[in-house]
Amino acid sequence: MTGYSDRINHALAFAAKYHGAVAPVGAGMDYLAHPANVAIILARYDCDQITIVAGILHHVLEEALPDQRPELERKIADKFGPVVLAVAKDALEPKFDRRGGERAWQARKQEYLTQLAIAEPRALDICVADEIHVCGSTMTALRRLGVEYLRTVSRAGSEQTIWWYRSMLEILTARSDWPQREMVSELRLMSADLVRSLRQREVDL
Repeated sequence: MTGYSDRINHALAFAAKYHGAVAPVGAGMDYLAHPANVAIILARYDCDQITIVAGILHHVLEEALPDQRPELERKIADKFGPVVLAVAKDALEPKFDRRGGERAWQARKQEYLTQLAIAEPRALDICVADEIHVCGSTMTALRRLGVEYLRTVSRAGSEQTIWWYRSMLEILTARSDWPQREMVSELRLMSADLVRSLRQREVDL
């Protein structure tokens, strides 16, 4: 896909309005720019417009509390169509429980892994683009701020982070039905750099 897209522009504006509204206290520009960064990665891999729009909007749903989700889903379906909504929902990490409490990191990642094993290919594109950006931005922050940075932005420690990327890559590699499998190569290289950096910095502490 090349050139200007009104749907993508509209999706970015929608994300700026609703994703920005639920930004945690002290969230930096990286949080606010995350949907756009995911869109750029998806475009770099020649993903279609539905995937890019869903990739932008899935962050809005992922950060919304359960009681906010139905209204947001209705707005997304009305403005962008039911297919975009379905793909966005298929890419969601189950962050909150039914009461709106944030779930334990390990439990939600375990459920997310199960989801990745059966998610439709376009949802996998979004999940991997999301992780590529998270991994890259984490590496940049670790170089600048040290391993202590990880503890300020994630409930996961170094060993849990290593487990997560290894488990995710194992599932993605097994998805022979996924057309964009070349995305795994980039994530594998980036996560390997992150693992080496985490281990080295913990030795240095």
